[in-house]
Amino acid sequence: MLDDMRYLETDSTRLNKSAPCPVSTPLGQGRVNQLGGVFINGRPLPNHIRHKIVEMAHHGVRPCVISRQLRVSHGCVSKILCRYQETGSIRPGAIGGSKPKQSASPEVDKKIEDYKRENPGMFSWEIRDKLLKDGICDRNNVPSVSAISRIMRSKFGGVGEDEEEDDEMVKRTLEENEPRTKHSIDGILGDR
Repeated sequence: MLDDMRYLETDSTRLNKSAPCPVSTPLGQGRVNQLGGVFINGRPLPNHIRHKIVEMAHHGVRPCVISRQLRVSHGCVSKILCRYQETGSIRPGAIGGSKPKQSASPEVDKKIEDYKRENPGMFSWEIRDKLLKDGICDRNNVPSVSAISRIMRSKFGGVGEDEEEDDEMVKRTLEENEPRTKHSIDGILGDR
């Protein structure tokens, strides 16, 4: 039981043993940092401590002093103050998750449809190259091949699903038409 409870120092210079402040953490995940503060790895700092950090900084207390007094790492204090300066918020960032898939602009969507209507056999990578060549997109905003395939599937209902098979067939045809060289595995082993 004692292992699951940690004590926070209420005064920055000494441990107040007469009035300990027990801290329990879910499932005993709490750890003690080098400064003696309790934290749960991967979880945001509680809001009341975030408020205290911003309040102390507002009163001119340096980050290194805030760090020692609140027993929070200097990096954490700096990160919270930086975010507060940039956004005005003390809220923590999102934990985990994935970025939403970035869709192409309506103009790019339209151009992809046009290219596919003009040439139904066009592959996603060819469309991507054509978007670049025609100046519709640049290297920074051109959609990925998978995004183009997704757009084509949504617009044309399944077109683009067989592209991998088509790519494989083109590759096999090219390989069959290439002459065998002496340094290839077939040239070394020969026809048996």
